[in-house]
Amino acid sequence: MDDEERRQRILEAASESLKSYGYHAASMDSIASCSGMSKKTLYQFFPSKNSLFETLILERLFTPFDFVTNPSDSLEQQLTDMMTRMADCLLDEERLSLMRSIVTETTRNPAIRQLMTDLFHLSGRKFNVQNWLMDQEKAGLIKVGNPEDASDLLFGITLGAPLLSQLTHCRPPRSREDLLTFIQQGVKVFLAGYRVPQNI
Repeated sequence: MDDEERRQRILEAASESLKSYGYHAASMDSIASCSGMSKKTLYQFFPSKNSLFETLILERLFTPFDFVTNPSDSLEQQLTDMMTRMADCLLDEERLSLMRSIVTETTRNPAIRQLMTDLFHLSGRKFNVQNWLMDQEKAGLIKVGNPEDASDLLFGITLGAPLLSQLTHCRPPRSREDLLTFIQQGVKVFLAGYRVPQNI
């Protein structure tokens, strides 16, 4: 087993410990035991519990979304492809399970709450969506003003409801077909508000 495999096994054990015991009760001893490695090996990769969970959250929740669209496609198709790809990432059950654990911890653990705040600002929310929106605005195809607000709005009307319903288990997950239809409808609403009329 190489170092990267060991590192990923430790992160997986940390994720399982967070889900099972919460941040406060999850110890480096229990994580080492769960990963099948010694505590010494654990500290070789992560100097503290805080740094371990910081890495876990940063890599598994704040991983930059990277997706290249086909510029020859329509704006509708590019956005639909992008948001569908994002849905595949965000609605993965393993990621959702980690999100649920972290949401629970932020309400009762100041350390996790501060960690989430710090990582949120560190990540800069530099998703490809914002870059795409700015590129289309430069091309004169849309006018968004604030790309961060526009990307938040786009996310809300395409993925907000599906994500919230699966996080809270308030309704069964949408089928792939229904999810795609929902995303397409959201994209149409978004472009109706931001697209610049083109002179023919």
